[in-house]
Amino acid sequence: MPRRELRPHQVWLIGVPLNLLLALPAAYPVAFAMLAAQVVAGELGWATLDPTVVDDGAGLVIGFGVVSVLFGGLLVFGLNALFAFRAPQLNAAGYWLAVALLVVVPDVLYWTVIR
Repeated sequence: MPRRELRPHQVWLIGVPLNLLLALPAAYPVAFAMLAAQVVAGELGWATLDPTVVDDGAGLVIGFGVVSVLFGGLLVFGLNALFAFRAPQLNAAGYWLAVALLVVVPDVLYWTVIR
């Protein structure tokens, strides 16, 4: 049985709510990545660091950030790939950029503005 092809608007109708829902469990990987970026920027002298982060070990923070972002990225990519690759006319670059923004931007806003 051949796989069913989807139209681009069907992929967008599935993808936007799915990725907004995926932003909820991705909040902690994004937070670890933001903390890891802050540590790296502090080590390079581009930002001030919280001394407790450095004293507790920056390597652990960077390790958690890398592992959680990789796992979360694989989860988001895998779920979106289930239907995104079934639409040959889909603008892939625009869709995958929207996927990244729909997952990361709400989490960054949550950790920087709301919380």
